[in-house]
Amino acid sequence: MLDSLTTEDVERRILRACKTLRALPDPTRKFQWVGSAWPEVKRSALEAYGYTEIAMPRFKPTPADVSDYLIALAWARPVNWADFRFVWWRSFDLSFRTIGDRIHQSDETARRRYRTVLRTIVEKANAPLDEARAMCGKNANVS
Repeated sequence: MLDSLTTEDVERRILRACKTLRALPDPTRKFQWVGSAWPEVKRSALEAYGYTEIAMPRFKPTPADVSDYLIALAWARPVNWADFRFVWWRSFDLSFRTIGDRIHQSDETARRRYRTVLRTIVEKANAPLDEARAMCGKNANVS
């Protein structure tokens, strides 16, 4: 039998899964484009000559990340969105202070709620295979 996953392993995988989800292209997005035939106009000299903020490089998921992100996100299914948003915000590398400001609480409260959600995800990740089959349905073939 496989060893159980540690909290650090699950945290790393779930945060990379969130980043991978954001980085993958949306196949239906091409139908949501609104534009015009006119070329883009530079509105100011700063914009025209490139005097703008330096953009951080985008996250580029590896093939292993793409293979793993659905499994990692499946562990978070029992968590509702109000709680999962702490994991989502941490995947943007936001500090607990920033997250605390967003929820109008202290950084310690944000850290505690994040750890509670992570503990729930770790329990789901380490659940026996029979539970996974039961959640997928009776006829599901889970390997």
